[in-house]
Amino acid sequence: MKRPFFIYLVVFCVACGLAGCLSSSPPSARSACSFEQVWDTAIASLEGSQLESADKTNGRIETAWLEIPSQSHAGILERDVNRERVKYIVEVQRDAAATTATVQQRHEQWTPMGVRMRQWQAIPADSSEEMTLGNKIARRLKEKGC
Repeated sequence: MKRPFFIYLVVFCVACGLAGCLSSSPPSARSACSFEQVWDTAIASLEGSQLESADKTNGRIETAWLEIPSQSHAGILERDVNRERVKYIVEVQRDAAATTATVQQRHEQWTPMGVRMRQWQAIPADSSEEMTLGNKIARRLKEKGC
């Protein structure tokens, strides 16, 4: 009886690994550009987003929350009352060889239903949106020629 369970467990772990269930590192843009150039490019890449903070000393840029259309519906009647919001955090760090801008997305959902109604709850970030912003920063840095 224990052997089939073990086999199912192994198959599940392999399937999750192949499907991307395992956590991966956030997207980043690594460049030989100076810290100043990467910093300015990261801020320019967030155009259209209101910045909540931009701490150059610590290399951290954070956007304000932006409400987006919800992908889920509430209750049996599938009402369109849920809300979602996202914010981006870009960390710019330098080392001896290069400067790296790392992108993370925070994604939250609010629903008027259930035990935790009226509270924002974290939900998984959209990795494709993180990747898009990381690629945008990398492309702009490449255009600068460094």
